[in-house]
Amino acid sequence: MKRFIKYISLRVVALIFMLFLLDILFTSIFFNKKGIRNKVEFVFQNKEKNFDYIFLGSSRVEHHIDTDFINEKSNLKSLNMGVSGQNLSETFLLLKLLIDKEFKAKKYFIQIDESDLNAMKSKSVIGASYFMPFIKNVEVKNHFKKYDEDFILNSKVPFYRYMNFGYKIGYRELLLKLNNKTREKNFFIGLEKNLADSEASYVFEEKHQNDLLNEIKLFAQKNNLQLAFFTSPYYNPIKTEKYKSFAKRNNIVQYIDSIKEVKYFKDSDHLNIRGAKLFTKMIIRDFNLKK
Repeated sequence: MKRFIKYISLRVVALIFMLFLLDILFTSIFFNKKGIRNKVEFVFQNKEKNFDYIFLGSSRVEHHIDTDFINEKSNLKSLNMGVSGQNLSETFLLLKLLIDKEFKAKKYFIQIDESDLNAMKSKSVIGASYFMPFIKNVEVKNHFKKYDEDFILNSKVPFYRYMNFGYKIGYRELLLKLNNKTREKNFFIGLEKNLADSEASYVFEEKHQNDLLNEIKLFAQKNNLQLAFFTSPYYNPIKTEKYKSFAKRNNIVQYIDSIKEVKYFKDSDHLNIRGAKLFTKMIIRDFNLKK
């Protein structure tokens, strides 16, 4: 029995040691190896820090705001920092990191998804994976300490976060990083597919809360930032009255039903590349984005 306990104990110790070693190795490579694979790494590595406009949000920024087109038409510098799968909490963290790393912009545009304002989702960490290698950073650590229910596991248990978010920061991403595979796609990614179902729709929630929105406003006020909140178009949105009222009260410029033709959509809540161009033109016009 003693031999069995000793056998098991040695293997547990070896496993814990291996997890610590892997955690140190992964973190060191992600933190120190040059080569930008995603937009969080861009914040930590990019030397150009002065822009006119920076857009933040979910896939409905990454696929909807054609910043190259804005730059071409305005002769100014804009940056698309939308991240697919990211919610308002992670958008807020990305804004904090931009300020912490001394990025500057005349105005920051924050896209508000309708789902971001559902109280049950304000503290989720769906888009957290890209931040996890940098969890020792003060801004990242303090943010997830407040918003991440698994903060203790992700920050204290060795290698847990790399296993938990392996689909984004696992072995494949580590090997690509080691092989100097930098991001090939532009920060704006246009979607090619067309929505085929003209009967499709997006149904809005009936309740919205603005606690997180107010935190972002206070942060902007403290750091003297110019913010503009907006929402992207949906195809055939249903039950929008309460959201429109909420948007008006909270100074969110809403475009939820601004584009009606199915040919401009990839699905019910994403524009295709033609719709993105049309929507970007609206943003340029309504926010007077020109020199």
